[in-house]
Amino acid sequence: MFSLLGSLNVALFVFNLVPLMPLDGGHIAGALYEGAKRGIARIRRKPDPGPIDTAKMVPVTFVVVIALGAMSLLLIYADLVKPVAFFG
Repeated sequence: MFSLLGSLNVALFVFNLVPLMPLDGGHIAGALYEGAKRGIARIRRKPDPGPIDTAKMVPVTFVVVIALGAMSLLLIYADLVKPVAFFG
């Protein structure tokens, strides 16, 4: 029982690190991009470019949220109409 819960926890952890904006991986990717941009500016001896504009990612975030919601509804519908039989 605990191994099933542990596997679910690891699967959710890995899925949450997908580099899409509403997930944590998207925030990590944004921070890495900002750090790389600052590092390149420092190497070229240019001024700090400042933080990235996260408002530009809002359309992508909406598309990802809608896609995840649609997949969730599709899987729920599929489970209700024709459930998976493991031992049958």
